[in-house]
Amino acid sequence: MNTKRPRGFTLLELMIALSVAGIIVALAIPSMRDFIRNNRLTGAANDMLHSIQVARSEAVKRQNGNVVVCGTADPTVADAALTCSYTSFAGWFVFQDSTIGNWSHDPDEPVIERHATVDPSVTVIADRNRIISYTPTGFASPGGGGFLPTTRVVICDARGITASGTNTVGVTSTARALIIQPTGRARVSNVQADVTAAQTVIGTSCP
Repeated sequence: MNTKRPRGFTLLELMIALSVAGIIVALAIPSMRDFIRNNRLTGAANDMLHSIQVARSEAVKRQNGNVVVCGTADPTVADAALTCSYTSFAGWFVFQDSTIGNWSHDPDEPVIERHATVDPSVTVIADRNRIISYTPTGFASPGGGGFLPTTRVVICDARGITASGTNTVGVTSTARALIIQPTGRARVSNVQADVTAAQTVIGTSCP
């Protein structure tokens, strides 16, 4: 007959295990926090890039006036009530600008896509009038109605645009830059040089 009783953890062993677990958690939390922040910025930048690509393709497909992406203060209102803010890109929407040249959303103009405002921890800055318009040819409109199209957007958080590491293209940034060429072609970059140059064009620091 086996008279030995099952042996559990001693108090000392439990304290050591908890200490090791605490060290692991302390090391993992900053990395996880940065991972979440980076994903949030990348998601916002890619969502905006997607909306720009949708506007360009819809302009070619519809062949009925321009298709516009513009910032809006409240992207949750009814379609007819959506208006371009021209000062903020925290939220945005895509619409068919049937009244060519006025660069504004009229109540009867179709809304193609909308995006909710970004997370409160995210800052979006942009140059010019926070609006991009595509003609039926697929090229970006150079401007009209007293408005100038956005060419640079920077998306950041409390970390600003500081260098965060390196990859195959060079030093990377904590922020993301959205670069729109005069032709209308757009791309997202986290290269520090691109982000710094975009912020310089905008003329405002992020955040």
